[in-house]
Amino acid sequence: MILDSVKLPSAWMSQFDGLDLEAKLHVAAVLGTVDDAEWPHLAYLSAGEVLVHDSRRLSLALWPTSRSTANLRRVGHGVLHAVAEGAVWETRFSAQPRAEADDLVVFDAEVIGVRRHAAPYAEVTGLIGFRLNDSVSTLDRWRRQIERMRVVP
Repeated sequence: MILDSVKLPSAWMSQFDGLDLEAKLHVAAVLGTVDDAEWPHLAYLSAGEVLVHDSRRLSLALWPTSRSTANLRRVGHGVLHAVAEGAVWETRFSAQPRAEADDLVVFDAEVIGVRRHAAPYAEVTGLIGFRLNDSVSTLDRWRRQIERMRVVP
């Protein structure tokens, strides 16, 4: 079932609010962009790389040399998938990069559409899973990234 919506659910937003990152080491989202050959490109983002400002605005922290960064620069839009409330939520957005930094590119995005993907016979419990090799340094980096994304120009 696909339902168009204009608002992200609070359960989805709380996963990416930048708070209590220690409890969100397992939280992930899948970023979809389109490469220059018009093929889909997927990237896997953590709770330290996505920050929801409100139901219509979010920021993404990406590596400067990543294919996702190149794709977002070129086309200016993408889609983010994450699980909440037993369903997959597809968030379509348009995005603009902030001024360059050597270690990180922050994209500020406006949500342009939200779809809920669910089936009556199943509950979605996750898209991807991962285990951090060094959670202490990763959490430190996530906190720095979240702080950079909080400052909206």
